[in-house]
Amino acid sequence: MTWSTTDDVHAFLAAAGGFLTADPVANTALLTEAAYLAAWPDDDPDQRYGWWQPDGDAVAGAFLRAPRHKPILSTLPDDALPGLARLDPKLPPLGIDGRLAEAAVAAWREVGVELAERSRVRLYRLDRLRAPMPPPGRPRVADEGDRDLLVSWYEALMAAHPDDPSDRAYVVDDPLAEGGITLWEVDGVPVAMAGRSRVVAGMTRLSAVYAPEDPRHGDAAFVAACAAAQRVADDVLVFADATDHAADGAYLRWGFVPVLDRVTIG
Repeated sequence: MTWSTTDDVHAFLAAAGGFLTADPVANTALLTEAAYLAAWPDDDPDQRYGWWQPDGDAVAGAFLRAPRHKPILSTLPDDALPGLARLDPKLPPLGIDGRLAEAAVAAWREVGVELAERSRVRLYRLDRLRAPMPPPGRPRVADEGDRDLLVSWYEALMAAHPDDPSDRAYVVDDPLAEGGITLWEVDGVPVAMAGRSRVVAGMTRLSAVYAPEDPRHGDAAFVAACAAAQRVADDVLVFADATDHAADGAYLRWGFVPVLDRVTIG
Protein backbone atom coordinates (compact mmCIF):
# COMPACT_ATOMS: atom_id res chain seq x y z
CA MET A 1 0.00 0.00 0.00
CA THR A 2 1.60 3.28 -1.12
CA TRP A 3 -1.20 5.59 0.12
CA SER A 4 -1.28 6.55 3.80
CA THR A 5 -4.08 8.56 5.41
CA THR A 6 -4.75 10.46 8.64
CA ASP A 7 -7.25 12.87 10.15
CA ASP A 8 -4.39 14.88 11.77
CA VAL A 9 -3.17 17.83 9.72
CA HIS A 10 0.08 17.99 11.69
CA ALA A 11 0.87 14.35 10.88
CA PHE A 12 0.06 15.11 7.25
CA LEU A 13 2.45 18.05 7.16
CA ALA A 14 5.17 16.03 8.87
CA ALA A 15 4.88 13.38 6.17
CA ALA A 16 4.06 15.40 3.05
CA GLY A 17 5.12 18.96 3.88
CA GLY A 18 8.53 18.63 2.25
CA PHE A 19 6.99 17.34 -0.96
CA LEU A 20 4.41 20.15 -1.08
CA THR A 21 6.86 22.96 -0.34
CA ALA A 22 9.23 21.75 -3.06
CA ASP A 23 6.75 23.20 -5.58
CA PRO A 24 4.70 25.78 -3.67
CA VAL A 25 3.13 27.29 -6.80
CA ALA A 26 1.66 24.07 -8.17
CA ASN A 27 0.68 22.96 -4.66
CA THR A 28 -0.69 26.31 -3.47
CA ALA A 29 -4.19 24.98 -2.78
CA LEU A 30 -3.02 22.24 -0.41
CA LEU A 31 -0.36 24.36 1.27
CA THR A 32 -2.69 27.24 2.10
CA GLU A 33 -5.45 24.94 3.39
CA ALA A 34 -3.04 22.88 5.49
CA ALA A 35 -1.33 25.96 6.96
CA TYR A 36 -4.69 27.44 7.91
CA LEU A 37 -5.94 24.21 9.50
CA ALA A 38 -2.71 23.76 11.42
CA ALA A 39 -3.09 27.27 12.86
CA TRP A 40 -6.88 27.13 13.36
CA PRO A 41 -7.73 23.53 14.34
CA ASP A 42 -11.19 22.25 13.43
CA ASP A 43 -12.64 19.21 15.22
CA ASP A 44 -15.12 18.53 12.42
CA PRO A 45 -14.80 14.80 11.63
CA ASP A 46 -15.21 15.52 7.92
CA GLN A 47 -11.49 15.95 7.24
CA ARG A 48 -8.91 13.61 5.79
CA TYR A 49 -5.33 13.84 4.58
CA GLY A 50 -3.25 11.44 2.53
CA TRP A 51 0.12 11.03 0.86
CA TRP A 52 1.47 8.68 -1.79
CA GLN A 53 4.88 7.13 -1.18
CA PRO A 54 6.09 4.36 -3.48
CA ASP A 55 7.99 1.66 -1.62
CA GLY A 56 11.42 2.95 -0.65
CA ASP A 57 10.94 6.31 -2.35
CA ALA A 58 10.03 9.82 -1.23
CA VAL A 59 6.50 11.17 -1.02
CA ALA A 60 5.33 11.99 -4.56
CA GLY A 61 1.67 12.97 -4.14
CA ALA A 62 -0.91 14.09 -1.60
CA PHE A 63 -4.55 14.93 -1.06
CA LEU A 64 -6.44 16.98 1.50
CA ARG A 65 -10.11 17.16 2.43
CA ALA A 66 -10.73 20.16 4.66
CA PRO A 67 -13.93 20.33 6.71
CA ARG A 68 -16.92 21.26 4.54
CA HIS A 69 -14.76 21.37 1.40
CA LYS A 70 -14.27 19.01 -1.51
CA PRO A 71 -10.99 17.04 -1.53
CA ILE A 72 -8.06 18.54 -3.47
CA LEU A 73 -5.11 16.65 -4.94
CA SER A 74 -1.55 17.80 -5.39
CA THR A 75 0.55 17.28 -8.45
CA LEU A 76 1.27 13.55 -8.61
CA PRO A 77 2.20 10.79 -11.05
CA ASP A 78 -0.58 9.19 -13.10
CA ASP A 79 0.12 5.81 -11.52
CA ALA A 80 -0.81 7.13 -8.06
CA LEU A 81 -4.44 7.65 -9.09
CA PRO A 82 -5.67 4.03 -9.45
CA GLY A 83 -4.57 3.26 -5.89
CA LEU A 84 -6.39 6.31 -4.54
CA ALA A 85 -9.54 5.37 -6.45
CA ARG A 86 -9.43 1.88 -4.95
CA LEU A 87 -8.70 3.30 -1.49
CA ASP A 88 -11.71 5.63 -1.59
CA PRO A 89 -14.09 5.28 -4.56
CA LYS A 90 -16.40 7.85 -2.91
CA LEU A 91 -13.72 10.54 -2.62
CA PRO A 92 -15.03 12.68 -5.56
CA PRO A 93 -16.01 15.32 -6.36
CA LEU A 94 -12.44 16.50 -6.14
CA GLY A 95 -10.13 19.24 -7.36
CA ILE A 96 -7.13 18.25 -9.43
CA ASP A 97 -4.49 19.66 -11.74
CA GLY A 98 -6.12 19.92 -15.16
CA ARG A 99 -3.31 17.90 -16.73
CA LEU A 100 -4.35 14.91 -14.60
CA ALA A 101 -8.09 15.12 -15.18
CA GLU A 102 -8.28 12.42 -17.88
CA ALA A 103 -6.13 10.04 -15.83
CA ALA A 104 -8.34 10.62 -12.78
CA VAL A 105 -11.52 9.98 -14.75
CA ALA A 106 -10.01 6.71 -16.03
CA ALA A 107 -8.89 5.65 -12.54
CA TRP A 108 -12.34 6.10 -11.00
CA ARG A 109 -14.00 4.47 -13.98
CA GLU A 110 -12.04 1.33 -13.10
CA VAL A 111 -13.84 1.23 -9.73
CA GLY A 112 -17.24 1.85 -11.28
CA VAL A 113 -17.50 5.62 -10.77
CA GLU A 114 -18.12 7.89 -13.76
CA LEU A 115 -16.72 11.39 -13.43
CA ALA A 116 -16.83 14.49 -15.61
CA GLU A 117 -15.41 17.99 -15.44
CA ARG A 118 -17.67 20.36 -13.48
CA SER A 119 -15.64 23.56 -13.37
CA ARG A 120 -12.20 24.94 -14.15
CA VAL A 121 -10.12 27.66 -12.51
CA ARG A 122 -6.86 29.18 -13.73
CA LEU A 123 -3.88 29.88 -11.52
CA TYR A 124 -1.90 33.04 -12.24
CA ARG A 125 1.52 34.07 -10.88
CA LEU A 126 2.55 37.70 -10.58
CA ASP A 127 5.57 38.36 -12.81
CA ARG A 128 6.04 42.13 -12.75
CA LEU A 129 3.33 44.29 -11.25
CA ARG A 130 1.98 46.94 -13.62
CA ALA A 131 -0.24 49.07 -11.42
CA PRO A 132 -2.87 51.14 -13.24
CA MET A 133 -3.74 54.68 -12.23
CA PRO A 134 -5.85 54.18 -9.08
CA PRO A 135 -9.05 56.03 -8.21
CA PRO A 136 -8.90 58.64 -5.44
CA GLY A 137 -7.90 57.12 -2.10
CA ARG A 138 -5.04 55.25 -0.52
CA PRO A 139 -4.29 51.75 0.82
CA ARG A 140 -3.55 50.72 4.35
CA VAL A 141 -3.18 47.45 6.24
CA ALA A 142 -6.29 46.44 8.20
CA ASP A 143 -5.96 46.04 11.95
CA GLU A 144 -8.09 44.66 14.76
CA GLY A 145 -10.13 47.85 14.90
CA ASP A 146 -11.46 47.02 11.42
CA ARG A 147 -12.71 43.55 12.34
CA ASP A 148 -16.40 44.38 12.75
CA LEU A 149 -16.46 45.99 9.31
CA LEU A 150 -14.58 43.07 7.77
CA VAL A 151 -16.99 40.58 9.35
CA SER A 152 -19.94 42.47 7.87
CA TRP A 153 -18.26 42.42 4.46
CA TYR A 154 -17.56 38.69 4.84
CA GLU A 155 -21.23 38.07 5.56
CA ALA A 156 -22.20 40.05 2.46
CA LEU A 157 -19.72 38.04 0.38
CA MET A 158 -21.11 34.73 1.62
CA ALA A 159 -24.67 35.87 0.99
CA ALA A 160 -23.72 36.67 -2.60
CA HIS A 161 -21.91 33.32 -3.00
CA PRO A 162 -23.94 30.78 -0.99
CA ASP A 163 -21.99 27.82 -2.42
CA ASP A 164 -18.69 29.13 -1.02
CA PRO A 165 -17.86 27.20 2.19
CA SER A 166 -15.05 29.56 3.30
CA ASP A 167 -14.93 30.05 7.07
CA ARG A 168 -14.97 33.51 8.60
CA ALA A 169 -11.64 32.78 10.27
CA TYR A 170 -10.11 31.93 6.88
CA VAL A 171 -11.36 35.10 5.19
CA VAL A 172 -11.08 37.53 8.11
CA ASP A 173 -9.37 36.46 11.31
CA ASP A 174 -6.34 34.57 10.02
CA PRO A 175 -5.25 37.13 7.40
CA LEU A 176 -6.09 39.97 9.80
CA ALA A 177 -3.72 38.49 12.39
CA GLU A 178 -1.01 38.11 9.73
CA GLY A 179 -1.31 41.63 8.31
CA GLY A 180 -2.75 40.11 5.17
CA ILE A 181 -5.78 42.33 4.50
CA THR A 182 -5.38 45.55 2.54
CA LEU A 183 -8.06 48.23 2.75
CA TRP A 184 -8.67 50.98 0.23
CA GLU A 185 -9.76 54.20 1.93
CA VAL A 186 -11.38 57.34 0.56
CA ASP A 187 -11.24 60.35 2.89
CA GLY A 188 -10.26 58.01 5.71
CA VAL A 189 -13.25 55.68 5.21
CA PRO A 190 -12.64 52.04 4.11
CA VAL A 191 -14.45 51.33 0.84
CA ALA A 192 -12.88 48.03 -0.24
CA MET A 193 -10.74 45.12 0.94
CA ALA A 194 -8.43 42.52 -0.55
CA GLY A 195 -7.04 39.61 1.45
CA ARG A 196 -4.27 37.07 0.99
CA SER A 197 -3.29 33.75 2.49
CA ARG A 198 -0.47 33.08 4.91
CA VAL A 199 3.02 33.04 3.39
CA VAL A 200 4.05 29.39 3.06
CA ALA A 201 7.34 28.36 1.45
CA GLY A 202 7.67 31.86 0.03
CA MET A 203 4.20 31.74 -1.58
CA THR A 204 1.00 33.65 -0.87
CA ARG A 205 -2.29 33.76 -2.76
CA LEU A 206 -4.70 36.66 -3.13
CA SER A 207 -8.22 35.71 -2.09
CA ALA A 208 -11.29 37.66 -1.00
CA VAL A 209 -11.87 41.03 -2.67
CA TYR A 210 -14.90 43.12 -1.76
CA ALA A 211 -15.99 46.61 -2.78
CA PRO A 212 -19.61 47.32 -1.83
CA GLU A 213 -20.05 50.47 -3.92
CA ASP A 214 -17.52 50.84 -6.72
CA PRO A 215 -15.59 47.99 -8.42
CA ARG A 216 -12.73 50.39 -9.09
CA HIS A 217 -12.12 50.45 -5.34
CA GLY A 218 -11.89 46.66 -5.34
CA ASP A 219 -9.35 46.76 -8.18
CA ALA A 220 -7.32 49.37 -6.31
CA ALA A 221 -7.36 47.30 -3.10
CA PHE A 222 -6.33 44.19 -5.06
CA VAL A 223 -3.41 45.89 -6.81
CA ALA A 224 -2.27 47.43 -3.52
CA ALA A 225 -2.50 44.00 -1.87
CA CYS A 226 -0.35 42.58 -4.67
CA ALA A 227 2.30 45.22 -4.03
CA ALA A 228 2.23 44.45 -0.30
CA ALA A 229 2.41 40.70 -0.98
CA GLN A 230 5.50 41.12 -3.15
CA ARG A 231 7.31 42.57 -0.15
CA VAL A 232 6.83 39.38 1.90
CA ALA A 233 6.63 36.56 -0.67
CA ASP A 234 8.54 35.26 -3.67
CA ASP A 235 5.44 33.93 -5.42
CA VAL A 236 2.20 35.94 -5.49
CA LEU A 237 -0.70 33.95 -6.92
CA VAL A 238 -4.38 34.25 -7.67
CA PHE A 239 -7.09 31.92 -8.99
CA ALA A 240 -9.85 32.96 -11.40
CA ASP A 241 -12.65 31.19 -13.21
CA ALA A 242 -11.06 29.97 -16.46
CA THR A 243 -14.08 31.25 -18.40
CA ASP A 244 -13.95 34.76 -16.90
CA HIS A 245 -12.41 36.71 -19.76
CA ALA A 246 -12.69 40.04 -17.93
CA ALA A 247 -10.65 38.75 -14.99
CA ASP A 248 -8.14 37.15 -17.35
CA GLY A 249 -7.65 40.44 -19.17
CA ALA A 250 -7.24 42.38 -15.93
CA TYR A 251 -4.68 39.97 -14.49
CA LEU A 252 -2.64 40.00 -17.69
CA ARG A 253 -2.67 43.81 -17.74
CA TRP A 254 -1.53 43.93 -14.12
CA GLY A 255 1.44 41.66 -14.76
CA PHE A 256 0.19 38.15 -13.96
CA VAL A 257 0.96 35.15 -16.16
CA PRO A 258 -1.12 31.95 -16.32
CA VAL A 259 0.53 28.91 -14.76
CA LEU A 260 -1.93 26.01 -14.83
CA ASP A 261 -5.60 25.07 -14.66
CA ARG A 262 -7.24 23.19 -11.84
CA VAL A 263 -10.52 21.38 -12.48
CA THR A 264 -13.26 19.97 -10.32
CA ILE A 265 -14.42 16.54 -11.43
CA GLY A 266 -17.35 14.68 -9.98
